[in-house]
Amino acid sequence: MSPQKNHFVVGNHQSWLCGSLLLAINLIIFFSLTSPVLAQTSPLTPRQSENLIIQSNIDGDFQVPLYKSGVIELEERAKRISVGNPGIADILMLHSRQLYVVGKALGTTNVVVWDNNERVFASFNIEVVHDLDMLKRKLHRLLPGEVIEVHSAQERIILSGQVSSVVKMKAAEDLAQGFLPECISAESNVLVRDTTQGTPIIIQQGEGGRGASGANQEGCKKGSVVNLMQVGGAHQVMLEIKVAEIARTVLKRFDSNFNVFSFDSPWKLGANSGGASFPNALTPSGNEVPILGSLNGEDSPIGPVVDLFQPNTPGIQDKGVFLSYLSSKFFLEAVLEASRQKGLAKVLAEPTLTTLTGQEAQFVSGGEFPIPVPQSGITGNVTIEFKEFGVIVKFLPLVLDSGRINLKLNVAVSELSQDVPVTVGVQGTESTFVIPSLTKRSAKATVELADGQTIGIAGLINDNLRELVTKLPGLGDVPILGALFRSQEFMSGQTELVMFVTPHLARPISPQQVKLPTDSFVPPTDLEFYLMGRMEAREMSNSSPSSQGIIDIGPESHRFGHQL
Repeated sequence: MSPQKNHFVVGNHQSWLCGSLLLAINLIIFFSLTSPVLAQTSPLTPRQSENLIIQSNIDGDFQVPLYKSGVIELEERAKRISVGNPGIADILMLHSRQLYVVGKALGTTNVVVWDNNERVFASFNIEVVHDLDMLKRKLHRLLPGEVIEVHSAQERIILSGQVSSVVKMKAAEDLAQGFLPECISAESNVLVRDTTQGTPIIIQQGEGGRGASGANQEGCKKGSVVNLMQVGGAHQVMLEIKVAEIARTVLKRFDSNFNVFSFDSPWKLGANSGGASFPNALTPSGNEVPILGSLNGEDSPIGPVVDLFQPNTPGIQDKGVFLSYLSSKFFLEAVLEASRQKGLAKVLAEPTLTTLTGQEAQFVSGGEFPIPVPQSGITGNVTIEFKEFGVIVKFLPLVLDSGRINLKLNVAVSELSQDVPVTVGVQGTESTFVIPSLTKRSAKATVELADGQTIGIAGLINDNLRELVTKLPGLGDVPILGALFRSQEFMSGQTELVMFVTPHLARPISPQQVKLPTDSFVPPTDLEFYLMGRMEAREMSNSSPSSQGIIDIGPESHRFGHQL
C-alpha cells in the first residue's frame, strides 16, 4: 500500500508543477502585452487634471471650446439634470458631483440641476465658443510681439488690439478664419437625464448641432471674423507723381485746285482738279436721263449737257494764292495753297496725394464734358452723360514690415482734342451733336519702393512720319509745272513722355511751416494797375514770416528741392 500512496503524492506534485508553470507563462505573456499600454496611460499630473476642470467666469457661466470636453464640479450631490439645447453641448453625469461636457455647436444653453429631495439647487449657462486658447497660442507663435486680443461672440471671432503693419493684420485675420466651423446649425432640442434608477434615462427631441454632415443641413450658415485691430505707427503715405510730356509737330502742305472751261463752240472743253458734278440731261418731255441717253437712240437728251457742269468751290484753309478769269466764252479759276506749320506742346502735371496705408485714394484735377446719348424710339429724346478728363490718380499703398512701400498705381492724364470728332444725329430731328475726342496718357503698375525713392513707371518715345500725294497721272510728273497738277502733304510728329512716382511716409508738420501758394500774391494798387499795367504788386522787400524761423547753421547748410 505504501508504494501506491507515494505514487499518488508524486502525481499530485507533478500536476501542481504543471499548473504553476502554465500560470507563470500566462502572466509573463499578459504583462509583456500590457506593459506598453501601462506605460502610455501614465497618471495625469496635477496641472493636467486642473486643466480638465472648467472654471466659471464672473457671471457664474461656463465656457467650453468647440469640439472639446471638460468637467464641471457641483457643490452638492445631484440627482437629475436638464439641458436646454443638447444640440449645443452634450452633458453626461459621471457621478453625483461631476458633469462631463462636450461642445457640439457654437451657441449658449443652460443646465438645471435637482438634488435627491427634488429641489433645484443649481442653474447655470454653458457657452460653446471657438477654440480661443489654441488660436491665441498660434498668434503668439507666428506673430510674436503683436498685441492681439481674441474674443468669441456666437458664430463670430472678434480680433482687437494693435499690430505693427497691415500685412500682419491680414495674416492674423486669415489665421482666425481657419478656426471658423464650416457650418453652424441653430436647431433647438430638449434633453433630460435622470439617475434615480441607476441608469440614465434620456428624453430627447430632434437632432441639433453640427455633425459630420452638418454642411448639408438646412439652415446652415457661415461664421465670420470681425476685425477691430488698428495699425500703429506713422503709416500715412504721401505720393508725388510727375507726368512730363513734350510733343513737336511739323506739317507741310501744298494743294492745287483749278477749273478751266471753254464754251465758244458746240464742243465743250474743260479740266478740273478738286472735284465736280455733272447733272443728268433733260429729254424733250422734261425727264432726266443719263448723259449717254438710251442705247437705242430713242428719247436722246437735248441741249448742251455740259452747260450744267458744277465744279466744287475751291478754298484755302490756311495760306495760299488764287487766280480767277471770267469772260463770255471762257472761265478759269485756280487756287494754290502752300503752308507749313510747326507745333510745340508741353504737359507737366505734378499731383500729390496722401492716404493711410491699406486705403485707396483718388485725385482728380480737370473737368467733365457732356456726351449726348440718343434714346431709342421716335421721340428723339437725348440724355446727357459726363466723362471726366484731366489728371486722374488712383493708388493703394501698403507699408511693409521692412519699411518699404508697395504701391498699386493707376495714373491717367487726358485732354480734349478736335482731331477725330464724332458727329451724332438725333432720330426724327435735324439736330446734330459734335463730340470731341480725348488725348490720353495712362499707366497702371505695381511697384515697391523705399521712403523717398523715385522710379519711372512709364515712358514713351514716339516718332511718326506721314506723306500723301494726289496727282493727275502724266501731267503731275512733269517737272516744275507738274506741281500745278498734284497735291502733297507731309506730316511729322515726335513725342516724349515719362511718368515718375515718389512715395513718402507722411508725418504732420507744424502749422507755422505751412505756406500757401497764395501767400506771395499781393493785389496791385490803382496806380500799378492803370498806369503801370501790372497784374500784381511788386514783391515785398521784407522777408516772409516763414523764412524768419529758418536757422542758418553755417556755410555747409544747403536746401534742395522746391522751396516754399
